[in-house]
Amino acid sequence: ALWPGLGFIGDRSGPNRAPQNREAARRQLLKGKYLAVSLIADAQAQRTELTKEEMEKVAKMARSIESVIGATFTGFVGPWIIGWLFGTLTAIKGMGFGGAVRNGVSTGTAWGLMSAAFCGVEVFARECRGVSDKWNNMMGACSAGVVGNCGKGPGAMASGCVNFAAMSYIIDMFIGRPKDPFDELARDPSKTEEGLMGKVNTNKATAS
Repeated sequence: ALWPGLGFIGDRSGPNRAPQNREAARRQLLKGKYLAVSLIADAQAQRTELTKEEMEKVAKMARSIESVIGATFTGFVGPWIIGWLFGTLTAIKGMGFGGAVRNGVSTGTAWGLMSAAFCGVEVFARECRGVSDKWNNMMGACSAGVVGNCGKGPGAMASGCVNFAAMSYIIDMFIGRPKDPFDELARDPSKTEEGLMGKVNTNKATAS
């Protein structure tokens, strides 16, 4: 026989073995396909799970960035307006209108930058640490002291950081800080929503 098992002339057992070999090959091929499909399904399931976790991390990071940018911006605008008014009104008699306006812009910019540094760093520290306490205030105050003494040398900047941080610590120690109702919402919005839904359900059950 030229090719045993494939049914060529001269091999009586060939025609009987050929269908068996083809059936075994077909079963082996099906097993391989099933295994490949199972592996692909498992990989897709794991990929979907990781994607959800990554999306949650990205959403949380986006909320943190938005909070820091918003706090920095609002922290700058308000004090800048107040500083501009204060600097303009206090200098208008001795410096004239033009000089008073320039003094107001300089004063407002200094106040705005210090406030923006305080608010931005304080919120950034809160987002990174996940808690709202006096240490966040101290870091924000330190940054405000550095910005306020920027351009006066490293010694003045370090002194401003220490002085402002110490002042923040003393204020928090004696006055205390009221609990911010939005802190929990900023850290985990889902918990706040669950709490609100629980209160609504409790009120419905009490009413009924």
